[in-house]
Amino acid sequence: MICACQVGARLRPGFSTGHVFAQRYKALVVDRDNYLLQVSRYIHLNPVGAKLAQRPQDYRWSSYRAYLRERKDEGVRRALILGQFAGRTPQRIRRYREFVEGTLKAGGQWSQIPVRKQVFVGDEDFVEAAEQRVKKKRMITGRYGLTEIVQRVCEVTRVEREELRRAAREARIQRGREIFSYVARRYSEASLREIVPYLGARDPSMVSHGVRRAEERFQEDRTFRQQMERIVEKLVHSSIQA
Repeated sequence: MICACQVGARLRPGFSTGHVFAQRYKALVVDRDNYLLQVSRYIHLNPVGAKLAQRPQDYRWSSYRAYLRERKDEGVRRALILGQFAGRTPQRIRRYREFVEGTLKAGGQWSQIPVRKQVFVGDEDFVEAAEQRVKKKRMITGRYGLTEIVQRVCEVTRVEREELRRAAREARIQRGREIFSYVARRYSEASLREIVPYLGARDPSMVSHGVRRAEERFQEDRTFRQQMERIVEKLVHSSIQA
């Protein structure tokens, strides 16, 4: 079975920068049946391996103590991990602790996680099956061309195509450029370099900045959110009509 695992959310400066923790945030698709426990152990033991703590529960940014019920943390969902062990909750906690800390005592290997294509944790068969699922999902959710996305963005935001290509201070144009950046990244197969010409730019980082600002606005600006939703509705409707 597939499990999405986000790692690195509690990293601090100076943390280990191995192949899993190469960036601050990274979402991996994990083979839950075969590798979920290993990934969980890796996350909790990495501060020890990086010599930031002598024991995993000593690292202040770790959720490990919440798994052991030594502290409360409403953000930690323990059931998925502890559910991999048999018995009642106290027994599961004890077995999980033995699984994590026993590796250190025995001097065993715990840091070798098979990350494939920088996204998947699992063997080749798992990667192939996961990619097939992604392809099927894309067929359902739809992916759209940049020309069509530009058309819908301009319709909803009332920004002309030439204005979209201009980095202006006018709020209306800025809003249109940010929405286009987000929708193009989320609902097309285009790369950053393929998107930037539509913004009249050369630097792909401009698209990334636009996506980040759009995500922030989406949470705070109701009008912005409504425009974004309207654009997606138009894209979906046009796909159905086609």
